Amino acid sequence: MVDHSPVDNDYTQQYETVTSTARISMVLRPLMEKHAIITVTLPGSNHFFNTALLSIDLQDATITIDGLHPPKGHALLLKTGRLTLHTTYEGVEVSFTVNLKKSDSENNMAFYILDFPESIRYLQRRNAFRVPVSAAKEITVEIKTNDGKLFSGELSDISAGGMCIRFPKKKELDLSSYTDETQCCIYLPDKREILCIFKVCHSNYISTGNSLYIGGSFEHLDKTQRRTIERFVIELQRLARKNLAR
Repeated sequence: MVDHSPVDNDYTQQYETVTSTARISMVLRPLMEKHAIITVTLPGSNHFFNTALLSIDLQDATITIDGLHPPKGHALLLKTGRLTLHTTYEGVEVSFTVNLKKSDSENNMAFYILDFPESIRYLQRRNAFRVPVSAAKEITVEIKTNDGKLFSGELSDISAGGMCIRFPKKKELDLSSYTDETQCCIYLPDKREILCIFKVCHSNYISTGNSLYIGGSFEHLDKTQRRTIERFVIELQRLARKNLAR
């Protein structure tokens, strides 16, 4: 089943509900092999938790995921017994909801055995491949929430459909569990600025750099905003190709 949903930008997006066990396995396997970060939401909670796919067992019709981070999600998952998983990987978005079958631990590290998904929601963004931003090219991004809180970070990667922002984890950021649309300003080189609406979709804490990464999508872009972002993405792509050619 393919749902051609209307969107606010020029992208060709095809939402598909995949029900074939073989196809679901084919979609999930790269996520497991590349240790992709997966965002978890739980019924009755507006917080995001992170995990990774550890194994796929077609014979037992189960999948196994790593323990939730932050760990406070453990008790809530045991209580609800149901969770929704979402991730974006190389231009593909995958989401599905499953039941918890068993919770276990190894070396004091929790893991969860889940029912194999009966279906997954699959979205291929043909023109939304994320372009990384070099650490040498620091680009400040400011996020302002509806309650007036201001968060300042650095652009980590960007596509015409969304971006990832890196924040130093000096203190807890309420933004990591924020689900409403926010005001955003991206300070591009040459004193250019992009003012737009940004919606947080997932977060990931990397302990090695003590950094919190907030990923999300641009919302309600007008033609000028969209054109400016697209041009900047093209600039980054050209710069990356030039650096590779050296």
